[in-house]
Amino acid sequence: MNRPERHPDLTAFVLGALDPEETEEIRRHLPSCSRCRSELEGLRKVNRALDAAPPPVDPPGHLKDEILTRLRAERESRTEYTEPGKPTSSGGQTKSPREGRLRLLSGAAAAVVVAFGIVFGLLRAEAPVVTVALVPTPEEAAGLDGYWGVAEIRPQPSDNQRVELRLNNFDEPEPDRYYELWFASGDRRISAGTFTSVGRGETRVWLNAPPEARSFDTLLITEERLDERASGTEVALKGKVP
Repeated sequence: MNRPERHPDLTAFVLGALDPEETEEIRRHLPSCSRCRSELEGLRKVNRALDAAPPPVDPPGHLKDEILTRLRAERESRTEYTEPGKPTSSGGQTKSPREGRLRLLSGAAAAVVVAFGIVFGLLRAEAPVVTVALVPTPEEAAGLDGYWGVAEIRPQPSDNQRVELRLNNFDEPEPDRYYELWFASGDRRISAGTFTSVGRGETRVWLNAPPEARSFDTLLITEERLDERASGTEVALKGKVP
């Protein structure tokens, strides 16, 4: 009795959610399975579309303290509510419970408005951006027509480095290859993630690098092979971080 053919979890493979042994098993399987290669290409196109979505905003670490400070200042600037039956400090008339509740509600509403103003004001403030021109190597430049490319590095409050890649007319990789972005310094490299390109037109990708990448002075984009047994990692683009 023939058993049904079992295909690997390519979705988890594209998302990098497999352990090293499973990842290696799929890489060995792909060269011999056209169905999986076709499915993998479709999943990568979907993943590219998701990567092109606007990135989430990391709120500044000091946001909570800023809001609380403003709320306290707002509260202290208003006259405290006087309980019914007790004279005010100025000797005036006592306030009814209804008047007291209205004052408290008014103060709370004003505090909410202040809090929202702080939140949206801080989130609109842009983090400093470093723009890096990505220049093709001589070998890569020979096959590119109308190419230009930049990387915009935005430091996050978490100290991560968010990188937006904008690559125009950058060749789409072969079915068995993909691109990877690196922060480099001498012989050391830190990966910021993998991606593919759309070929003709503009490719936009958002990637993240860990905090230690801040001290690295070079960006590299390499062309990698799915089959790690095959040699030949190639540097396609390079840029100097100011």
